[in-house]
Amino acid sequence: MPAAALSIRVPAEAEQLARVRADLAEYARGAGMAESGIEAALTIVTEACGNSIKHAYGPAADGFIEVNATVEDGEMCLVVRDFGSGIGPRTETVSPGLHAGLSIIGALSRSFRLSSRRSVGTELEARLSLAPA
Repeated sequence: MPAAALSIRVPAEAEQLARVRADLAEYARGAGMAESGIEAALTIVTEACGNSIKHAYGPAADGFIEVNATVEDGEMCLVVRDFGSGIGPRTETVSPGLHAGLSIIGALSRSFRLSSRRSVGTELEARLSLAPA
């Protein structure tokens, strides 16, 4: 039987990352994920939430991040979503950190998908195995 879903909604503030990471680690352990997978999931959620905190909302705007996780067929599906400005075309002013973070996420996940719409937000879905690699 799959573990119940994890659903977190927090303000897009760096101070919220510790709570998100703790809740995700507890969920992953309860689902039987290997410690190496938990570390990968925590790195992915930190990178994705960090990108949302830094890039999704303007300096004066309040916004939220949603983190959801489900487990099915030996794999965790982790979804991080914001409702901010979306990812625009890559220009000289776009932070290289965004793209470095996506490379890290790609290296740690079995697969990932990124979708973004201007003024609607960005969603990252990453899939990780529960068993050690």
